[in-house]
Amino acid sequence: MSSSSFAETATRLCTACGLCCDGTMFQIVKMQPGDRTSELARLGMRIRSKGDEFHMEQPCPALKERCCTIYAQRPTRCRLFHCQQLRLIEADETTEASALDLIRQTQAQAAQVRELIERCGLREDGQPLIERFERLMSTPVDENLEPELVVLRAELDGAMRRLRLVINREFRPPPLSH
Repeated sequence: MSSSSFAETATRLCTACGLCCDGTMFQIVKMQPGDRTSELARLGMRIRSKGDEFHMEQPCPALKERCCTIYAQRPTRCRLFHCQQLRLIEADETTEASALDLIRQTQAQAAQVRELIERCGLREDGQPLIERFERLMSTPVDENLEPELVVLRAELDGAMRRLRLVINREFRPPPLSH
């Protein structure tokens, strides 16, 4: 695949997806040398520090309708990130149509997890999906007082396990070998 053809395909898939920016895949994006954290903060990014390291919290506030509103100023990690689907497309190991189908299925799974979290009583609060899930699941439930909530949480736990499996297998890049 030519580089211009790949770039066009990547643009179509990324603007159809957004899983790497919407808090589904990641909780934070680590800032790299050369990233202008103060400029990113002025652009509305939630930049936090831990010791000498800076990171941007997810979901990314620059993501609007699956498009990056700070694309030219985005952090280095965002510039370099290629999900597993993009890598497979670039290697001609999958098609754009197959990747788009998987993206839609995964978005539906993430929406199901979000809906189950809300049905369990935790409203959307702008936190990454995994944080919302873990916060909810860490709260004890009395099965004698709320048996329906126990069943709902079991359904949520299964849905989250399936989503994590798909994200890890189909979207996260393979670990770098040393």
